[in-house]
Amino acid sequence: MKGILKWPLIVAATVVVLRVIVERAGAPSQISNLLSVAALTTVLAPLYFAIQIALGKKPRPYLMELQLVFVYAVCVRAMVLPTYWAARIFNWTESRFGGVNNPNPIVGFLALPLLTAAFWIVVSMISGTIIGFATLAIMRFRKT
Repeated sequence: MKGILKWPLIVAATVVVLRVIVERAGAPSQISNLLSVAALTTVLAPLYFAIQIALGKKPRPYLMELQLVFVYAVCVRAMVLPTYWAARIFNWTESRFGGVNNPNPIVGFLALPLLTAAFWIVVSMISGTIIGFATLAIMRFRKT
């Protein structure tokens, strides 16, 4: 499982850093939105995992897909958390950080970033497993 996760996690870390750089440089939101970890966790990585699992003929492919999507989503959201904290500390005004400048530090530092992470983990699990399971089923069907 670790081998399958390595490159998608490197890509996600790169996207997180690049998005902050692009946003802080003043690029239009359309440009920074192209650098979205949401797209990685909900579509691209689950698709990649399913293809790797199917090609590698891994045992229990559906369970492995579910585990990979969950671990990936949690790790990627952990990478994003520091950007929310930096947005609070440095008063960044990008719309994705709306609410972090709440006067209540519990809301700004903990509640909002953690609730956002939880939301995207759940969305990633739902969409990622649907996409991954469908891909596994299609690849399994094509082999027979």
